Amino acid sequence: MTMPKVSVITAFYNRAPVLRRTIESILQQGYTDLELLVVDDCSSDDTSERLAELAAEWQDPRLRIIRNEPNKGFVRTMRDAIEASTGEYIAVQGSGDASLPDRIARQVALLDAQPDVVAVGCWYRNIDDESGAVETVRPDAAAAKGGVTTFSHGEMMMRRSAYDAAGGYRTEFKVAQLTDLGFRLHRLGGFATVPEVLYDRHVQSDGVTYNANKVLEQAQFLRLARHLQKLPNEDAVQAALDRVREGGVSAVIPVADGGVQLILAERCVRLCAYDRGTDAATITSHVSSPIRRRVLRALARVSRSRLSAPVRWALRLALKTTPAMRALWMRRTGS
Repeated sequence: MTMPKVSVITAFYNRAPVLRRTIESILQQGYTDLELLVVDDCSSDDTSERLAELAAEWQDPRLRIIRNEPNKGFVRTMRDAIEASTGEYIAVQGSGDASLPDRIARQVALLDAQPDVVAVGCWYRNIDDESGAVETVRPDAAAAKGGVTTFSHGEMMMRRSAYDAAGGYRTEFKVAQLTDLGFRLHRLGGFATVPEVLYDRHVQSDGVTYNANKVLEQAQFLRLARHLQKLPNEDAVQAALDRVREGGVSAVIPVADGGVQLILAERCVRLCAYDRGTDAATITSHVSSPIRRRVLRALARVSRSRLSAPVRWALRLALKTTPAMRALWMRRTGS
């Protein structure tokens, strides 16, 4: 049996309503030399039944369905699915998201043509399923500094050889696992972006974006990924990871960490910009600086008022300014 060139991996937990959107977007790709591994991470809704129905409907031998028992969590699920796959290239596909018909072909062509590139993304659209807001994101992975990845994760394709050499996803990372993996991948080669919109990223209300505790956890793990890169050797890295396993991420990166606080503040601004002022106000409970907390709560109130439309427009414009300008605003409102 011939091995496929690309293994596409997608994992679902209690998202039965969006199964068809995601899976069809891969099975209907113009590029056909692929396998699609769909993992049901022990969902408690009707995901398992819907997957069986869709598999019977499509009768596509490229589709492989795996059910975890018990629930493994996203990172362990991804590790195990990648290990079970066979493709030379590994394509991540976010659950509920949709790849446009040329996504896989364009990314394969770039990796084939540029052997020094270990991971590739593309331009994508952020679509808020609740508000309907759409934001087109045009990252340039090749221009990113210091191994920082501009991928949102769901649209990324990487070489299996590089993934294996980097050590794969670390199971200590509940979230921000791509940031951690990205630093290690970048030591092995370059990143690239196909400059076309090839992916629709659907932002859903049960995801990290809108949950205050998840936002905090993500901010801490993002900082942890950076912290590990600065440690002098692998023994120090393993010691830090041991502390995370034993005491949680706060054992290494406290909530009051300056970088964590900047991430929380910027996430609040972004939520206000996209008509999620209530969620932004909830996140402010984790903001340490009284001044910054008051400013962000006031912004959240205004973004929900009758004046909300011009305020949201102004915030979206501000978010498109340079990182230096955003950092300056955060510092001026801090302690």
